[in-house]
Amino acid sequence: MTTYVVAVKDLDAAAEVWGPFFGKTKPDREYTHEAEGIRVFGYKVGEIYYELIASTREGSEVDRFISRKGEGFMLVSFKVPNTEVAMKGLIDQGYQLIDEYPRVWRQSHYVFVHPELMNGVLVEIID
Repeated sequence: MTTYVVAVKDLDAAAEVWGPFFGKTKPDREYTHEAEGIRVFGYKVGEIYYELIASTREGSEVDRFISRKGEGFMLVSFKVPNTEVAMKGLIDQGYQLIDEYPRVWRQSHYVFVHPELMNGVLVEIID
């Protein structure tokens, strides 16, 4: 599954706009990831998953992204069966990763491809 992520300043205000656009009265999934300093509302639309993501603390990746570029499309996430295998394949093809080792959240492992190689888009690989 592919996930598109939009960085927003005010998650609740953004949900009032995006939710009805997606035909939803509430997010399909909500969570907070303390280590990353984010709060997320997720919406499944067909085979695509969309996330609205807001910073929960100053200095988080989302906070820095919004400070530099403003609100908007921040990253695309690709689900893979095994992050470590995908990582090796990307490195073998010459892609520069931000992470030397996969990050862990719940039962998932994830890494980021450096946005400079991806036309300014942060790409996440997650299992």
